[in-house]
Amino acid sequence: MSREAPVLFHLDRQRFAGVGQVANLSGDYTYLTSGYYASLDAELDGLAVLPTTREALDAYVVPIAMEKARHAGIPVPVCEIVTERFPPPPLLAYPINPFSSRGELLLDQGAIESRRKGLTYTGKYAVLVQHLPVDHRIDVLRLVMGRSQVEEYETLGAKLFETFRLPLMKVRIIVTTKEYLLSAIEPLPFGELTEDDRLQLEGMGTWRG
Repeated sequence: MSREAPVLFHLDRQRFAGVGQVANLSGDYTYLTSGYYASLDAELDGLAVLPTTREALDAYVVPIAMEKARHAGIPVPVCEIVTERFPPPPLLAYPINPFSSRGELLLDQGAIESRRKGLTYTGKYAVLVQHLPVDHRIDVLRLVMGRSQVEEYETLGAKLFETFRLPLMKVRIIVTTKEYLLSAIEPLPFGELTEDDRLQLEGMGTWRG
């Protein structure tokens, strides 16, 4: 199944009671994409769909996602919104503008100086910067209905699914010696699922005809 052909998946009623009728497994729910319209069409048909268009929009905007996570009790990194004066590195920087949302790792002052204008569009747009602890690593989770191939993330994956309700997502996590910090949520197109990812769907429901 290609990313241009989003699919709706009938959820097992017992396992997902009260959660939704169908899951949009497009995996990329970005505004105005085919995945976004798949959820919109399902909503217009009166179906309880995961995710709703509102949930899709909120999940990919990093400041909104962080605030939503914070209210759900999911730890997030210390952050601030800047335009020109960046705090000392190391940082993860996410542009807040209509043109780009990809995060960039800024490990030293040289990286900040070389990317400051590009990230802010020469001061026209703000950037959310996340402070990286000294003792950290960055993991990227692939979550299928809240499940990860990595046992370490079983509990966190379930909590992220409960909070953001995206059937497929990549999640950037800042790992410290004390906790897991949510950095950002990104699309995980259905066409990029591995065989193991697809096996995780077995028993969760049936394909919609």
